[in-house]
Amino acid sequence: MSFGSLRIRLIAGGAAFILAAVIVSAAGLAILFERHVVRWIDEQLSVHLNQLVAGVDLGPSGDLVVARPPTDPRFDRQLSGLYWQAIVEPSGPVLRSRSLWDYEITLPPEQGDSALKSQHQVKGPGDQSLYLVQRRVELPARLGGKTIRAAVALDDAEIQSAVWSFATALTPLLLVLGAFLALAAWVQVMIGLRPLTRVRQRLEAIGCGSERRLGSGFPDEIQPLANEIDLLLDARDKQIEQARARATDLAHGLKTPLQVLVGHAEYLRGRGESRIAGEIEEISTAMQRQVERHLARARMAAYDGSASTNVSEVVKQVVRVMERSPEGRQVAWSVSVPPELKARIDRDDLAEALGNLAENAARHARSHVTLSARVQAEVVIISFADDGPGIPMELQKEALRRGGRLDTGGPGAGLGLAIVTDIAETWGGTLWLHKPKSGFEVCLRIPIAGVP
Repeated sequence: MSFGSLRIRLIAGGAAFILAAVIVSAAGLAILFERHVVRWIDEQLSVHLNQLVAGVDLGPSGDLVVARPPTDPRFDRQLSGLYWQAIVEPSGPVLRSRSLWDYEITLPPEQGDSALKSQHQVKGPGDQSLYLVQRRVELPARLGGKTIRAAVALDDAEIQSAVWSFATALTPLLLVLGAFLALAAWVQVMIGLRPLTRVRQRLEAIGCGSERRLGSGFPDEIQPLANEIDLLLDARDKQIEQARARATDLAHGLKTPLQVLVGHAEYLRGRGESRIAGEIEEISTAMQRQVERHLARARMAAYDGSASTNVSEVVKQVVRVMERSPEGRQVAWSVSVPPELKARIDRDDLAEALGNLAENAARHARSHVTLSARVQAEVVIISFADDGPGIPMELQKEALRRGGRLDTGGPGAGLGLAIVTDIAETWGGTLWLHKPKSGFEVCLRIPIAGVP
């Protein structure tokens, strides 16, 4: 199946959009989760910041100290990733958690209302990147009325680790969701295109003759197309019938004047005008060949894949007619055809083809004609074998040519084998000439009935 297939295009397009949607959803969910984590951490750091500010008091020596530091045990573990720091302004001491050890965080300058909490990204110990929350606080008079800048910070790697863990846990779910959506898209495409598959199947059936029209039963979006195709098929059949009728009328209209010309030629010959009579006969014979040709084609039925004709019945009919003809009475006829054998061909066309072959066999046979039929590889082979001289291999092509005559002394227009060839090709068959050591054989091959 190539990319030119509508099914492949729809599935590929759906898969591409699903993949893009999954990627965008994963990125969006990761960003939302990161913001949620940051808000949650901001709240936790705010709690630690309030505890830090509330724990500031005077030490035994009268200096400011953090008498009651925040209670999280990570503040007491060296480089734990959670830190606090307080600076007494403008030049007072720097108070910091044990987790900072001897490292001092460079607090960013305040912007706007310094009494409000602010968030920043700053550098921490060990090249850590810290998420920091700070606030400037005016101490009460009992603490000297000084100002301190308090800050609590968390290693940013913990935030990224939480986001990464969330994304890792989310990925399998998104993959399953993407696979499910792709499967749903595939099912939708298959179901959605099924009416087009039915259209194709019915068109194939029309092509092989098992159906005549698309008919109804399609969805509302497809039914107008089916109706238009049926209208085109109706118009085609009507045009074929009109063309056949015009060809028949034309051929019949020419046949009578040609017969008159032949009569005039004989009259002229009787008066001694042999040269003029010969020219008229030559011209009328050529025209008669074309007339007989078109009459045969006009009688030929249109291809119908559902056609079925009993070969034995047609053979018997042809032989009965030939046995009453002058040439047919001169030879013995042997017939061997299975009684139930059926070929995919119109009955009249088969009778026309077998009639031409029987006339040729009777004309050239010495004493005997054998007519047989058999099935080989889903093909009906109808054979005419006679004990006549036959046609040499080098002349068989000429014999099959339209109007080709090897025996110019006898009657006929030289169209018999050409007409049979036309009929055979119309119904998907062939005409085959064979010259064994003695006699001659002509085989008509037609598909067996009931085989597409």
